[in-house]
Amino acid sequence: MIVIGAWFAVAGGLAVLAGLTGMRRVRRLRREGVATWAAFMEPPVRPGEPPDGSPQAAVIRYTLTDGRVIERIAPSPARKTASLRPAQKVLVWYDPGDPQDILVYGREGRFIDRAFLAAGLLFVLIGTVIAVTSSIG
Repeated sequence: MIVIGAWFAVAGGLAVLAGLTGMRRVRRLRREGVATWAAFMEPPVRPGEPPDGSPQAAVIRYTLTDGRVIERIAPSPARKTASLRPAQKVLVWYDPGDPQDILVYGREGRFIDRAFLAAGLLFVLIGTVIAVTSSIG
């Protein structure tokens, strides 16, 4: 039972780490990143492929402070209501050192990071309780 408790605690620790890393990235981009407006576009249709019209496959275009234009696949929405229409403007923050690392306002939810953190803490607690109670008895 101690091994099972240890596995729960390790899995929980990884989830806590993932949640904290996501929260730190968002905080870093909002604090140190450069804010700019971006537009969503339909992805180009490749020859031989039918257009799927999926909002998750949208391409985002934004301009850096030095005038370069970056196009990349936009992150999928955190909520169905957050899906955007082509040519719709949205605020983004990008890392000046790595302009491909972006945070799109309203798309990458804080909910998932907090859920990882909460679930991870719960697993660490459960694993600790299992390991301690099995070593006592």
